[in-house]
Amino acid sequence: MKFFFNLLSIIFMTNLLLAEDRLQSRAVIHSFDRTILSSEIGGKIVFMQKNNGDYFEKNETLVKIDCDIYSAQRDKIRVKRDLLKTKYDKTKQLSTLNSVGQFEVKTAELELQEQEIELKIASMNVERCDIKAPFSGRVVEKIASKYQNIKPQEELFEIISTNSLEIRTVVPANWLSWLKIGDEISVNIDELNIDIKTKILQIDSVVDPKSQTVNLRAKIENPNNKIIAGMSGTVTFNK
Repeated sequence: MKFFFNLLSIIFMTNLLLAEDRLQSRAVIHSFDRTILSSEIGGKIVFMQKNNGDYFEKNETLVKIDCDIYSAQRDKIRVKRDLLKTKYDKTKQLSTLNSVGQFEVKTAELELQEQEIELKIASMNVERCDIKAPFSGRVVEKIASKYQNIKPQEELFEIISTNSLEIRTVVPANWLSWLKIGDEISVNIDELNIDIKTKILQIDSVVDPKSQTVNLRAKIENPNNKIIAGMSGTVTFNK
């Protein structure tokens, strides 16, 4: 991140000499959400259809792991839970007849509670067989493959959001005398030659002492999914 802003500062200073009177700066498009999906459990991948560049929707299943063993483990634990529930109910009933003491009732109750927790963990593992998209976006890189046997925490996809995009730019620190969060700015996207109106979302709290510049961020809308991370543009400010 520090390297990115240092590089952007150099580019900015070069362009500033050419456009200082126009209150412009160069910017790069980034995504708020970019992450690597990994598996929480081990097993064989039985479903994985998305490839690099493909779109997906939030909560869409991106990967399925063979769940037979996890389903069987859950069912086995559920049967044991039901047996312990029966034992607890019977023990509680006998206690009303003074046939057993409170120690036996409490022991049966704790055994049931322990098995309820085991069932909850087993059910969570079954749910983890389906790996869903945490947001709408696109695949950056497909890391694993269908039919591959994976281990827990093994990487599957690198994904990026197409809806939560932002521009990042660098401006002279002396602009802070009039620039503030919420100010409207215009961004021309080089690759698409379109103009977008937005507002400054964040101004960094630290000024670079060498270049005497400060970093800015602004969120941009992307209704047609034409804008993608990595594109660049020119930001025009209104003093």
